[in-house]
Amino acid sequence: MTVTTGAGPHRPASDHDPGPAAPTLGPAPATPTGTVAGAPASRGAPSTPWIPAARRRGAGVRAGQVVATQVAVAAVVAATGRGVLATLAAVGVAALLLPVAWVRLRGRWLFEWLTAGLGYATRRRALPPAAGPTALLGLVDPGAVVRPAELAGTPAAVLDDAAGMVAVLEVGDPADLLGDAPRALPVPATLLPAAAPDGPPVRLQLLLTGSPAPTVGAGGGTVATSYRQLTDGRLAGRERAVLAVRVLRVEGWTAEELRRTLSGTVRRITRRLGPVTARPLGEHATLRVLAELAHHDDHPAQESWQAVRAGDLLQTTFRLRRWPDARTDAGRRLVSRLLALPATATTVSFGVGPWSGADPASAPTGLTVRLAAATPAELSVAAQALRRLMAEVGGEVQRLDGAQLGGLAGTLPLAAAGVAGPGPTPDGLELTLGEAGLMVGTNRHGGAVTVRLFRPESTRVMLVGGIRAAQLVAVRAMALGARVVVQTARPRGWEPFVRGVGVPGAMIPVIPPGRPVGEPASPLRPLLVVVDAGPTPAETEPGSPWRTTLLVRDELTAADADALGRADLAVLQPLDPAEAAVAGAALGLGGSAEWLTRIRDDMVALVNRRALRWALLSPTPIESQLIGRPSRR
Repeated sequence: MTVTTGAGPHRPASDHDPGPAAPTLGPAPATPTGTVAGAPASRGAPSTPWIPAARRRGAGVRAGQVVATQVAVAAVVAATGRGVLATLAAVGVAALLLPVAWVRLRGRWLFEWLTAGLGYATRRRALPPAAGPTALLGLVDPGAVVRPAELAGTPAAVLDDAAGMVAVLEVGDPADLLGDAPRALPVPATLLPAAAPDGPPVRLQLLLTGSPAPTVGAGGGTVATSYRQLTDGRLAGRERAVLAVRVLRVEGWTAEELRRTLSGTVRRITRRLGPVTARPLGEHATLRVLAELAHHDDHPAQESWQAVRAGDLLQTTFRLRRWPDARTDAGRRLVSRLLALPATATTVSFGVGPWSGADPASAPTGLTVRLAAATPAELSVAAQALRRLMAEVGGEVQRLDGAQLGGLAGTLPLAAAGVAGPGPTPDGLELTLGEAGLMVGTNRHGGAVTVRLFRPESTRVMLVGGIRAAQLVAVRAMALGARVVVQTARPRGWEPFVRGVGVPGAMIPVIPPGRPVGEPASPLRPLLVVVDAGPTPAETEPGSPWRTTLLVRDELTAADADALGRADLAVLQPLDPAEAAVAGAALGLGGSAEWLTRIRDDMVALVNRRALRWALLSPTPIESQLIGRPSRR
């Protein structure tokens, strides 16, 4: 077992130590034949460099605009001398073609608006109630299916559609309970494999998604204000990273050969990611991740001109038109600032490839941002904040009006082809992962000690200490958007806390032990069930993803050893020698168990199967007023 504090191993603070300081857009339609422009027509044929359309045509002028102008001029010239009617007809054609080709409206050519409107009017734009992840996939990528496969030597899945095959990789470990120091992620262009003369083209997509803490739903209430005091707004409440690898379908390559190429590409990419782990997802997990990233929970979904409504959330997507200057600190931290926007959730997508140039890192990279919020007003606030941020760092974004369904597809792990990016990823752009979560407290250096309390699987936490420590965890979980339910045999001990943090219409339910809790849980609305049932271990309901059970014990006895050993995480306030012996044996702490009797009364030990960390609870003034000192006695 590793003994760490989140900033390196150290001796836990004793009663005589000063202790920790207070914490100061959318994919283009698949080519019907399955071929890709610039790809070799057959195996062994020389490969032609794939160059984005914007670069081929230069300065934003499209070939169609030039053709439309030529047609207009030719029509007028041809009508000369053919009579008044012919001349008027030619002038009318020119008067129609030229504005459509050359008039710009809100940053887009008029013909682009007409194309968007035609697509909006003719495509399928809705999902019925109770439509699952498979129906969602059919809406954003018609004809796509998810099949089991073996990738990089492990069982996984492949998403197969008309344009190629996709593997979806989970980056990092979302099931890891203890937060780490942030780890740097490489920009996708550096992972793009060099083009093989006779190999199929490859496209990569990195998705980063997260939610701020406190959440927008917490507003400016007591819970949000307290958590903001605790973290200074430095920590995200939730984060996730997913990488999609697509091998495009080209003439002359069989499905089995594409699958082998995809497997080899995945193997090389996972090696190049280094200390940041990545694993291919299986069939069920791939569909589940698609639904979670789309915030789709089997409720109806409907595209409108400016947004997509999925269940209770409105989502709108923007495409980057100009990269910011990454030589400034604000430009380097662009992505972390995007994920901190005042939205219920923000998704940032980097798409790159295929590219046959000498240096894959120079390939143009597209960036797409999707904002999700509960109301039109909240979505408008988030969109305005996005535009202000981009203006501040010298970038520019464009909302995908009329193409929001394509924007949704472009921010799901499909690695689908889209509009070419505005240029290579700027040098110095920072991408990090690993620090988000619920802040339990601080280490002795003043750094945040975080826990990923809510995970894509059921989580069981056992807290040995006082009821006030459990209430501290509950109020901080509420700042992350969690609903809290308390099962207790001592409701009077919870009543003052419930009155203090509740708001009309959103009170914490306090129910007797053993009563079923039927509330659903999701990534954006997780569920914390506090089981405060006395010294006898309580049987709880089977868990579900994004639901955490916090089992509270005032005292630790031998009867609790089995429950403690089965817990995914143990939160331990100072123990007496007999309790420390039980905890040490159940958790395999060895000699470290002795320190559990010597830590300060406002400290906790966080123990899971891999590490032990110490944290000073550091209650805020609001928490101290609501709960009191979170000591055990």
